[in-house]
Amino acid sequence: MSVLPVMVLFGLSFPPIFFEIIVSLLLFWLVRKVLVPTGLYDLVWHPALFNTALFCCLFWLVTRLFA
Repeated sequence: MSVLPVMVLFGLSFPPIFFEIIVSLLLFWLVRKVLVPTGLYDLVWHPALFNTALFCCLFWLVTRLFA
Protein backbone atom coordinates (compact mmCIF):
# COMPACT_ATOMS: atom_id res chain seq x y z
CA MET A 1 0.00 0.00 0.00
CA SER A 2 1.13 3.48 -0.74
CA VAL A 3 1.43 6.22 1.84
CA LEU A 4 0.02 8.72 -0.63
CA PRO A 5 -3.75 9.29 -0.42
CA VAL A 6 -6.19 9.26 -3.31
CA MET A 7 -6.27 12.79 -4.71
CA VAL A 8 -9.44 14.38 -6.05
CA LEU A 9 -8.91 17.31 -8.43
CA PHE A 10 -11.88 18.98 -10.10
CA GLY A 11 -14.02 15.92 -9.42
CA LEU A 12 -11.50 13.48 -10.90
CA SER A 13 -10.04 10.81 -8.64
CA PHE A 14 -6.33 10.03 -9.09
CA PRO A 15 -4.82 6.95 -7.47
CA PRO A 16 -1.39 7.20 -5.80
CA ILE A 17 0.28 5.26 -8.62
CA PHE A 18 -0.53 8.14 -11.00
CA PHE A 19 1.77 10.48 -9.06
CA GLU A 20 4.44 7.79 -8.77
CA ILE A 21 4.41 7.42 -12.56
CA ILE A 22 4.72 11.19 -12.99
CA VAL A 23 7.72 11.31 -10.63
CA SER A 24 9.28 8.34 -12.45
CA LEU A 25 8.83 10.05 -15.81
CA LEU A 26 10.50 13.21 -14.51
CA LEU A 27 13.44 11.19 -13.16
CA PHE A 28 13.66 9.26 -16.43
CA TRP A 29 13.78 12.51 -18.39
CA LEU A 30 16.49 13.87 -16.10
CA VAL A 31 18.66 10.72 -16.28
CA ARG A 32 18.27 10.55 -20.06
CA LYS A 33 19.27 14.23 -20.42
CA VAL A 34 22.45 13.42 -18.49
CA LEU A 35 23.31 10.19 -20.36
CA VAL A 36 22.90 11.46 -23.93
CA PRO A 37 25.43 14.35 -23.87
CA THR A 38 28.05 12.36 -21.96
CA GLY A 39 28.30 9.74 -24.69
CA LEU A 40 27.39 6.85 -22.38
CA TYR A 41 24.16 6.45 -24.31
CA ASP A 42 26.19 5.56 -27.44
CA LEU A 43 27.42 2.39 -25.70
CA VAL A 44 23.86 1.06 -25.39
CA TRP A 45 23.11 -1.78 -27.79
CA HIS A 46 19.32 -1.33 -27.99
CA PRO A 47 18.20 2.17 -26.91
CA ALA A 48 14.46 1.40 -26.75
CA LEU A 49 15.04 -1.65 -24.58
CA PHE A 50 17.43 0.33 -22.38
CA ASN A 51 14.88 3.14 -22.00
CA THR A 52 12.18 0.67 -20.99
CA ALA A 53 14.44 -1.03 -18.45
CA LEU A 54 15.60 2.33 -17.08
CA PHE A 55 12.02 3.53 -16.62
CA CYS A 56 11.03 0.25 -14.93
CA CYS A 57 13.96 0.52 -12.52
CA LEU A 58 13.16 4.14 -11.71
CA PHE A 59 9.47 3.33 -11.24
CA TRP A 60 10.36 0.49 -8.86
CA LEU A 61 12.65 2.83 -6.93
CA VAL A 62 9.99 5.52 -6.64
CA THR A 63 7.33 3.04 -5.52
CA ARG A 64 9.68 1.66 -2.86
CA LEU A 65 10.41 5.18 -1.58
CA PHE A 66 6.71 6.08 -1.30
CA ALA A 67 5.67 2.71 0.18
